[in-house]
Amino acid sequence: MEKIGIDVHKKESQLCIITEEGEVIEQRIRTERGRFAEVLGARGKAKVLMEASTESEWVARCLEELGHEVV
Repeated sequence: MEKIGIDVHKKESQLCIITEEGEVIEQRIRTERGRFAEVLGARGKAKVLMEASTESEWVARCLEELGHEVV
């Protein structure tokens, strides 16, 4: 299972994905539902760790709808 860390901000969020093979992928994306779906929707189920912030509640729900486990 992949591990994903997300630093959520109002306009942009920083993602760090650790694949099952140990590859580290870092990416900055717009903090928008559609953008999270584009980047993380096609990936297999992952464990996602997010910081608590103003935007984190809706982002967590969005990621859970995409099939990920959010901590």
